[in-house]
Amino acid sequence: MEELLLRVGDVFPRADLRRRAKACVRGLLGPVSRKNGWQLAEYAGWRRPDGQQHLLDRAKWDVDELRDRVRRYALDGLAINGGGVLVIDETGFAKKGEASVGVARQFSGSLGGVFPCQVGVFAAWATARGAALVDREIYLPRLWADDRERCAAAQVPETVGFATKPRLAEKMIDRILPELGEDTWLAADEVYGRDGGFRSFAESRQLPYVVNVSSAQTVLPRPGWRRIDKLVAAAGEGEWQLIEAGPSQTGSRWWQWWIRRIADPEEPVGAAAQGQPWYCRWMIARRRPETPDHLDYYLAWGPADTPPEHLAHVAGARWRVEDAIKLGKHQCGLADYEVRHWHGWYRHITLSMLAAAFLAVQACAGDDPGDPAPPQEAASGGHQDEECSKGGSRRTPSVPSGSSPTPRPRSAGSSRSSTHHPRLRTAGSPTGCAGHAGDGITKPSPTSIIENAGPMNSP
Repeated sequence: MEELLLRVGDVFPRADLRRRAKACVRGLLGPVSRKNGWQLAEYAGWRRPDGQQHLLDRAKWDVDELRDRVRRYALDGLAINGGGVLVIDETGFAKKGEASVGVARQFSGSLGGVFPCQVGVFAAWATARGAALVDREIYLPRLWADDRERCAAAQVPETVGFATKPRLAEKMIDRILPELGEDTWLAADEVYGRDGGFRSFAESRQLPYVVNVSSAQTVLPRPGWRRIDKLVAAAGEGEWQLIEAGPSQTGSRWWQWWIRRIADPEEPVGAAAQGQPWYCRWMIARRRPETPDHLDYYLAWGPADTPPEHLAHVAGARWRVEDAIKLGKHQCGLADYEVRHWHGWYRHITLSMLAAAFLAVQACAGDDPGDPAPPQEAASGGHQDEECSKGGSRRTPSVPSGSSPTPRPRSAGSSRSSTHHPRLRTAGSPTGCAGHAGDGITKPSPTSIIENAGPMNSP
C-alpha cells in the first residue's frame, strides 16, 4: 500500500492533501460500515470531516491524472499471457435530491427498476488474474444537460452536454486503447451492442468485439434484413455446440452455443468465397441445456480465423465487470459518497477505484505475470497462444495460430499516440478470462477478495 500511495502521491501537490488522500484510501479499505466523509474522518482519528470534504470539493488536484495512474497500475498488475477483455457496463447509485449532479428518475439494472439515482458508465479490464475498474463517466440525463443553470450550480463544465451511454463508452475506449495489447477484445451488454454507431466505432479502431443484442436485432443485409431470433429458431438441434464460457467458483459454466458467420455489408458479394477476409462477422445465440427456451443473442466482429471457443470466452468474460463493480461497492465505498457536485463525484469514484484496484492486484500478487494462461478443456479446440512483442503504436488484433491474414488499412480515426510505452502481450484469444464468479462469501479475506466478490446477476 505504501508503494502504491507513493506511486500516486505527486498527483496531490500539497503535503496536507497527500495525508488526506492516504487517509481516505486507507479508510476505503478499512472496516468502516459506511464510507462517507464522517466515518472516514472518524476512522482516520479526526474530529470533523472537513478535511475529507475539502479533498473531494475545493482542493486543487488532477483527478484525471489519478485515473490514468489507476489504469496503468491495474493493467500492469493484472497482465497475463493470453490477453484480456475490456468490458463496458453501467451501474446505478441510489441518491435523492434535486441538487446532486445527474440525479433523476431513471432505469438502473443494478437497482432493479426506475428509481431516483445517478448512473455511472464504467470500463473494466478483465484477465484470468482478476478484474478492475479502469475508467468512469457519469451519465447526465437530458433534463439535466438542457438546464444550464442547474448544471452550473452542480459545477458541471460548460463544455459538457448530453451524451448517451454508448458515446460515453466510446470516450473511455479512446483513452484506454493506446495502452492495451493487440490481443484485446471488447465486450458489452445490450445497451451498447444494439447501438450500430458503437459497433462501427469499435471496428474503426480495429477492436474486435462480442456484444449482446436483443432478439429483434436485424442481420443479414443481403438479400434482406432478418431478425436474429427468427434465424436461430430455424436452427436444428445438431447445430448447437456445448462450449465452456469460463470458470466460476462452483465449477465451469457450460452453455450450448449457435455460432454462424454472416456477410459483411462492407465487403463485395463473394469476397468470403475468394479468400478469407481479415475481419468477419458472426451472429451468436446461447442457451442452457436445461432451459433451451431462454436464449441470449450476440453480434461479434473480429479476425477471420477466430475459433468458436474464443468467441464464447469473450462473451463469458462480460460478467467480470460485475465482479469489479461489486468489489468497489461492497469493499471500497464506491456508492457511499455524499457529494453533490460534478468534481466531487469523479474524485470519490476515482479514489474508490484506486482502493479496489489495490485489492484486485494484491489478490493475485503471488502469481507470476509471465505464466501462460491455464490450459483449456477439450472444448477449447486445443488453441495455443503465441507470444509476441508490441512494437510501435500500430495495433492489429491477433488471430489464432496457423493463419496469416493481410491487415486492412487503418482508418484515420484509429491512430495511436507514440508517447505511450506499450507492454508485452501475446497473440491469441483471452481464453483464460473467467466469467461469472458465482455466489460469493460475505466479508471475504483480502487475499481472495476477487474470487469472492459477491453474487452475480448472470443469467
